[in-house]
Amino acid sequence: MVDTLLFDIGNVLVHFDFGPARARLAEASSVAGDPLETIAGLKDRLEIGDIDGPTFVDAAIEKLGYHGGPDAFRRTWEDIFSPNQPMWEAVARARERYRLVLMSNTSEIHKESLFRDFAIFESFDGGVFSYASHRMKPDPEAYRIAVEELGLRPAETLYVDDGAGNVEAGRRQGFVSVLYDPQQHDRFLAEVRALGVDL
Repeated sequence: MVDTLLFDIGNVLVHFDFGPARARLAEASSVAGDPLETIAGLKDRLEIGDIDGPTFVDAAIEKLGYHGGPDAFRRTWEDIFSPNQPMWEAVARARERYRLVLMSNTSEIHKESLFRDFAIFESFDGGVFSYASHRMKPDPEAYRIAVEELGLRPAETLYVDDGAGNVEAGRRQGFVSVLYDPQQHDRFLAEVRALGVDL
């Protein structure tokens, strides 16, 4: 019987779109080309915890020839999220019945901004984040760390993620795993209710 819900963040609890950030970075940078491609390696290092937020910001500014300053860069980098309202409503229902926890491939910068800007995260009892664990889904070690740090029993934990590979990895680790598509929220509700989860 499921007693814990383990949620991914991006495209599950919140939508994200790097498009506006890409445009704003391009406008304020002297290096030609797609700014997100230019700093993709730095972004990967940030999300796996090889570098911290301030180091990333400074290195990205230098690589892009960005002339907006570190505060403006960080605000642009943070401003990619918007609420997934149907899932927020599901979480509001779920928090009365289940323990809610998080597991996300994300950076220190985005985790801090999400928790600052979106009250939904007050509903969650902790989480495991790639920048802190130094492991990214679908690495099996990422799931093992989640089990250990969050005290999870996989067979009693519903894991929700928008990545098919992540969901399959969760299944291999024994989680009750469901693929989420924000465009098919009602289908998600039907699937989890068929599993006995009351949302």
